[in-house]
Amino acid sequence: MVAEVDHTPTWRRRVLHAVTWLVVGLVVLIVTGIAISAGFHWWQTPRDKRAVEQAIGSDHRYVDVAGHRLSVAVQGSGPRTVVLLPGFGTTEPILDFAPLADRLAEQNTVVTVEYFGLGLSDETDTPRTSEAVVGEVRSALGSLGLDGPYVLMPHSISGLYTMWWVQHRPDEIAAVVGLDDERYAGSQVEDSPSWPSWMSVVTAVGGVRDLINLDIRTDYLGLVADYRESLGDADEYTAEQQDLYIRANSWVLNSTVLREAAEESNNMRAVEHATFPPTMPALSILASTSLEVEPEWKEVHDAAVTNPAIQQVTVIEGHHYLFRAHASSMAESIQGFLDEHVPSG
Repeated sequence: MVAEVDHTPTWRRRVLHAVTWLVVGLVVLIVTGIAISAGFHWWQTPRDKRAVEQAIGSDHRYVDVAGHRLSVAVQGSGPRTVVLLPGFGTTEPILDFAPLADRLAEQNTVVTVEYFGLGLSDETDTPRTSEAVVGEVRSALGSLGLDGPYVLMPHSISGLYTMWWVQHRPDEIAAVVGLDDERYAGSQVEDSPSWPSWMSVVTAVGGVRDLINLDIRTDYLGLVADYRESLGDADEYTAEQQDLYIRANSWVLNSTVLREAAEESNNMRAVEHATFPPTMPALSILASTSLEVEPEWKEVHDAAVTNPAIQQVTVIEGHHYLFRAHASSMAESIQGFLDEHVPSG
């Protein structure tokens, strides 16, 4: 048998050899980079979370809900129980709501809830339906020994959960004060974006942490700049709190939060045509910027009103996270509304 002879020119073999080693080198470099990023992320995240716990202080506690830790803060000891409910993907709700919660706690018992997947709470495999989320909040409040009726104060997506609660257990609700909270809107149901599931993998290996660090230095994403802008002239968020809030973005796009996003359209449909009972006080405080983005925003809030004597919709100039820059004035108007319409006895 005659052996085959490689007639490939020498230069081509050398090029092929070089390209092969280049590809191998790039693969090794990428794998090494991912390993370093993941290792640092896994090392740094628990340290960031401990720093957040310390920043919150003695108001913070964990409540067991179905075998998972739900993070909450409890402030004040007033006769009304105000429950602050965060918007979608709010990275550290307790720190975010802090200036508003501090003021409201002067006359009320204030509970700030961090849904599973947010802040310091665990993740969960439980479906992110409104029924499930409301059930978890109710369980946490019960474990804290706080019985209703509650003053629910939802921000953004929590408006959907609150309206579900209003429909199914109105006896547990003393009043609703929406903070630019979400409602059913036909255009949003159709256009609701879905996050790719692989984002949770990127988050788990530290990819989001790397992007946040890049954004801090270059404003590549605009996320950090938008956060700073939303603070307005408020000086109540310390430099440490701001830094911790930004760093918390590193773990928030986890599988629990992504499944919550995927469920948003269904949760929105579940409260289509939902209105407040005529006897339930309700105040909806909307941000002007949200009306610019979503023309239906005020209309769908107006549609939920059944008794204008105790149900109001108002618009203030500002960012979707309106309570950051307007904590003082909002707390004053909210407290006035509660004093007028919600008995404290």
